[in-house]
Amino acid sequence: MIREVDLVSYLPQFLQEYKELNEALKAEDPEFVLVWRAAERALHNEFIESADEYGIARLERIMKILPSIEDTIESRRAKIMSRWFDMVPYTLKMLIKKLTVLCGETDFTITKEYDNYRIEIMTHLGMFGQIEELERIMDDMVPCNMVVVLENQIICRSTGTAHVAGNVCCVEQSMVSNDFSGQFRVNGFSSVGSGTVISEIFEMKQTDKGGKA
Repeated sequence: MIREVDLVSYLPQFLQEYKELNEALKAEDPEFVLVWRAAERALHNEFIESADEYGIARLERIMKILPSIEDTIESRRAKIMSRWFDMVPYTLKMLIKKLTVLCGETDFTITKEYDNYRIEIMTHLGMFGQIEELERIMDDMVPCNMVVVLENQIICRSTGTAHVAGNVCCVEQSMVSNDFSGQFRVNGFSSVGSGTVISEIFEMKQTDKGGKA
């Protein structure tokens, strides 16, 4: 958190009444803000979890890690943490510790079949580059005479609602001519969401030659 700088408050009370000193110290406040911001950034870059882009890049150079263009800041951070805690001996306890660092908040499962020289690991890694880092860990820590089966499942949970609208339109065509005599009635109804429905009934019949209905 950036410290609030107020140099005037450090003056004795009787000197704070002089406008010249107040204005001179107020002009220097922004410079001290920059100093505090640089100090805070240096402090954050001392730790992997709080390092920014500059701090992550510096740690990658130290550990000779070449990031990919598709790597995010969090995937790069996870890769650094995985290699930073690279300590021997390579025991199952140490493997679990490294997987905990790599997986973070996601769970993982280890199935051990020592009699068959086989070990299975189920993970749920979703960030770019984590699978490659997992393969590197297994290559370095697991003995070569053991079969390693890695399976990664990404669980997708979606919530929300989907609205689907449809409309059906029926059209009836009628032809009125003098070729026949009779009468017929056309009626019906229509439904429109958020609208007004108007229905009308028309009755039509042919008139005779005398003009009477």
